[in-house]
Amino acid sequence: MAEFCACAAEDELLAPVFATMGTPLIRHVEAVTDFWCCELLDEPSPSRDLLAVHQNVHAAHPIGARHFERWLALWQDSVDTTFVGPAADRAKTLAVNIAHSMRIHLAG
Repeated sequence: MAEFCACAAEDELLAPVFATMGTPLIRHVEAVTDFWCCELLDEPSPSRDLLAVHQNVHAAHPIGARHFERWLALWQDSVDTTFVGPAADRAKTLAVNIAHSMRIHLAG
């Protein structure tokens, strides 16, 4: 997860979005790791409103379709090079669904 987040944070398109988070990257990695563990491993859910977090970032740096497309491409590459099997497939499918939902909610 740390490698994926670092790659996304250094990406030419996504770096400005990460720069507006106001949170150290390590904290973001922890939050993202918690989220995916909950979703993929049925661990207890973190009590964070992920939509609200992304709405705050979106207010500082609008997140558009190309940002979501790039995030998905990086995510899918990361999953494909690191994992195989049903959980990997689920992670990719879930990411597509999350990106679609976030895009709709952030567009207002």
